[in-house]
Amino acid sequence: MMARIPPFDLFGVLHLTALAVLTIVGAALLILGCRWRGTRTADYLAAGIGIFMILQEVADRGVHHLFYHEPFRNVLPLHLCGVSVFLTAAMLMGRSKFLFEILYFWGIAGASMAILTPDVRYTFPHFLFLSFFLSHALIIVGVAYMMLVYRCRPTGWSLARVLVITNLYMVFVALVDLLLGTNYLFLCQKPEGISLMDWLGPWPWYIAGLEAVGAGLFFLIYVPWLCWDYWPQIDTGPARESPPENPDQPT
Repeated sequence: MMARIPPFDLFGVLHLTALAVLTIVGAALLILGCRWRGTRTADYLAAGIGIFMILQEVADRGVHHLFYHEPFRNVLPLHLCGVSVFLTAAMLMGRSKFLFEILYFWGIAGASMAILTPDVRYTFPHFLFLSFFLSHALIIVGVAYMMLVYRCRPTGWSLARVLVITNLYMVFVALVDLLLGTNYLFLCQKPEGISLMDWLGPWPWYIAGLEAVGAGLFFLIYVPWLCWDYWPQIDTGPARESPPENPDQPT
């Protein structure tokens, strides 16, 4: 008989410890990448992170399917964070600025929320616990790596493009849900646990609410760059008058 798994304590000791360890490991990878910026070693490190992410996510999907007998159609990486893992790996290995634009918004919005409010069924040191936190943390690390090591950044057009791409992806996933009878992106029904969707009304109206929340969150994520671009143009008032010249000073 399997031992009863205790419920995950949000922001408890285990959660805070996991956040601290991920922060330290992520910071170490970014420091190494910055130290090796402009060298092949930085590229090798990026590729290594990407390969690790693919192997880890394939193993995670395999454990769900082979050991916990979840149907194959339910373990496809079609949730936003699931597809972001593979896109992050491709971005790092190919140093793709196009994928960076997408993952800057998808990764920071989705992965950070997943880590801060994790929906985990297993506790440490279960493989699925480790895989959940590692996969989401490395999405954020991958985005930061592209910014710090390869000097990538989003633009206003990036925000517009990602909003369009996100909606097109939702249409694609909706078709998959219809054909396979799945619930990727929670387009068919809300998740069983308590979530933000509970405040957005019944199906299908909560989908429109999610669209609005997502667009607002994407904009907030872009605000720091907006401030960076326009801060030098902000009028800070009249310039301070220079002190009068000293008439006794020799010329």
